[in-house]
Amino acid sequence: MSYFRSSSGGRKNQKGDFMRKRKRLWVLICTLALVSSLIGCGTKKQEEDTNTTAKGTTKYPVTVTGSDKAELTLEKEPQKIVSVAPNITEIIYSLDAQNKLVGRTDYCDYPTEVSEVESIGPLYPLDVEKVISLSPDLVIGSAHFDEESKKKLEELNIPVLYLYEEHSVEGVYTIIQTLGTVLNSSEKASEVVEEMKQKLDQVKEKIDSLDPVDVYYVVGFGEGGEFTAGGDTFIHDILTLAGGKNIADDVFGWSYSLEKLIEKDPTVILLPSYFYDSFITTEPYSNLTAVKNNRVYVIDENKLSRQCARNADIVLEIANLLYPDIFEQKDQ
Repeated sequence: MSYFRSSSGGRKNQKGDFMRKRKRLWVLICTLALVSSLIGCGTKKQEEDTNTTAKGTTKYPVTVTGSDKAELTLEKEPQKIVSVAPNITEIIYSLDAQNKLVGRTDYCDYPTEVSEVESIGPLYPLDVEKVISLSPDLVIGSAHFDEESKKKLEELNIPVLYLYEEHSVEGVYTIIQTLGTVLNSSEKASEVVEEMKQKLDQVKEKIDSLDPVDVYYVVGFGEGGEFTAGGDTFIHDILTLAGGKNIADDVFGWSYSLEKLIEKDPTVILLPSYFYDSFITTEPYSNLTAVKNNRVYVIDENKLSRQCARNADIVLEIANLLYPDIFEQKDQ
């Protein structure tokens, strides 16, 4: 049986649960694969001396370049924004620009107060008519945003900015700074990026002289196959920054094998909460060293996979799990 989401009851034998789990995993895998395929486009960092004043105020009109390499010129400061990506929504809040947010997707669930913002429905397919009804002066899309939807919006003179998720935390800085320019929040964007860097520096200072810890992140497991974050993924970068040696760093993408997992037998295993019970009680996973040593840890998958300011928090949290003695000792 494949495992994609579990309750405390362990295995799910009913066909309906199986199909829901399978659908959830393939949506996740396809989404991650699509993001990875678009990484090469990148987001072009804007020059502050051109687009902003010394005090961080954006000078309009301003031209920014999205991850699809398309230039977008905004004649004035956007006041009504629709976000079509959970990480973009989080960044908007971190920039204190939530008063401009008039629409978000069902998956935009952080911070909790975002529930007060009107939803446009799922990420895909995009409800273009719903978006239009909100009269936005800017729509910010991600890898889920299809070309047909973009064309319909642009035909109605609604600007669309693509900000795909990047390969590394360095790319997150670029996304935050680009949004800071667009939203006239460059000064706040610089503060957010600097705070992220300080947290990562804190981790680096403590673990720099230590040996990396073998770690494995569970994206999916069971009869449907083993899925994890390969060496070319954003999650791999997070694990590395936290002091982990990703045992799947020799593969690309998300597909792995049970044989490799058993052979490499990681010291630490990380997974979302809905996998925990099934993973630790199902053979052969229950025979892994990490399971036997109680070093299988639940982490917040949104902090890990959404490219936003909280990525620095999850690096710190994972580092604490990988090196509990070191962090407890130095934090006293």
